[in-house]
Amino acid sequence: MFAASDAAVETLASYLREQGISSPAVRITPMAGNCAGPHLRLRVDEAKDNDHVFERGGITFVVDQTMLAECGSITVDFAESESPCGCSGGCAGFRISGEKKYRFSKRCPQEQRCGGIRHPAAPVF
Repeated sequence: MFAASDAAVETLASYLREQGISSPAVRITPMAGNCAGPHLRLRVDEAKDNDHVFERGGITFVVDQTMLAECGSITVDFAESESPCGCSGGCAGFRISGEKKYRFSKRCPQEQRCGGIRHPAAPVF
């Protein structure tokens, strides 16, 4: 239902320490999109009553139950090497993906596969 690679957990933990953020909950949430379309992102937040909570390597990941049901299994990974995907600045960074399509928002009504976009090396908070 949820997986986070060791590389993702270690990189995220290091980033949070550098920012002075202790004991955070990191929310996986939809973002309407950019040139690559809608995708999932990470942000610091608090767990809410309607969240699934996952602990990995000392980090608490939270995901809205409805979104998780619609996305199916969610995976968070981190890649250090760049790949030739055509995006400016390469594709190194966090990759948050789901196994199913998810309707992201009224602003972005087309259904897209949850995530699959590599984000900059620092998470979006």
